[in-house]
Amino acid sequence: MATDLNILIASAADLESLVRLAGAFRDQLRQLSPSNAEFWDAIARLLQEPDTEFFLAQEPQGNVLGYIQCRYRYSAWVVGYQAELEDVFVLPEARRQRVGRQLVQFAIDRAIEKGCRSIGLNTNERNIGAIALYQQLGLRAERSLWHGGRQLWLEKAL
Repeated sequence: MATDLNILIASAADLESLVRLAGAFRDQLRQLSPSNAEFWDAIARLLQEPDTEFFLAQEPQGNVLGYIQCRYRYSAWVVGYQAELEDVFVLPEARRQRVGRQLVQFAIDRAIEKGCRSIGLNTNERNIGAIALYQQLGLRAERSLWHGGRQLWLEKAL
């Protein structure tokens, strides 16, 4: 399945797929909000922002398997642009099939293309599989995002 995968930069035409994936992510996290309607409004707005992109993993038949939300911002700390992966999600039935790897690698390549000096994300310290994937792609947990907390910040210099 994953060998025939297409990774694309999402557009407004992909809004329904993005909302469906974001809702599945919310449900996996066992959260009650945002609602699908709130996701619809928020993602529609984010798709119009020049410093935000969504990447979709899609089978040739059109089935979407996962997504990443990526934000770009200028930072005084790196004296340049940084990319932050705000959401990384793959449907449970598509996991362990290199979908996440292809999505994250696409995001890294896109950040380099846009001139970013680093790329980073935060994840739960118990998300062992995802942390292993991120580390294989060169992201490192140099510091905890929250002191004493459960979130880890992983980053890669580009």
